[in-house]
Amino acid sequence: AQLAAQRRKPAFSKLVLYGSIYDPMVRYPREPLYVKQKDTAPDIENTYDGAVEDFTIEGTIPPEPADNFAEAALLADPIKARWTHLHEFNNCDPARVHLPTLVVAGDQDPYSPIHVQQELFVNLGRGSDKTWSILANADHAVHLLEGRKRFATVVASFLRNSKMREERPN
Repeated sequence: AQLAAQRRKPAFSKLVLYGSIYDPMVRYPREPLYVKQKDTAPDIENTYDGAVEDFTIEGTIPPEPADNFAEAALLADPIKARWTHLHEFNNCDPARVHLPTLVVAGDQDPYSPIHVQQELFVNLGRGSDKTWSILANADHAVHLLEGRKRFATVVASFLRNSKMREERPN
């Protein structure tokens, strides 16, 4: 979503970044442009353990929400997702985002540490509303856990109350 928001005229008027992958200290390597033999690894069937592993770190989410997430993930994605082309995230540049933006972070999120989310927030482009919400006792799965109502309230309030993006002159 952040990359799409960086376009000159994004197709949406507000942006919510939750547990963002943005980290200015991480550079993802680019695969070679020309290779004689492409990697044709077979698809891997998704499993319960694989689905939970893709989403959270062991012990950070109670068993019932983990079960619910894994069951939904297996229905939606019977084949394990491959993370490819991560080098495209090297193009994330918060200064190029010029529309109302909400950055939501859980204070216990192992994938999106607060100090990295702070870096994202303070470097968002100038001239548009921006809001940063840190949810206490929440990790990367807050939308599935007890904090989901707080999460939904924060997002709904931002969508309802933030100023719409104004067209910038060419």
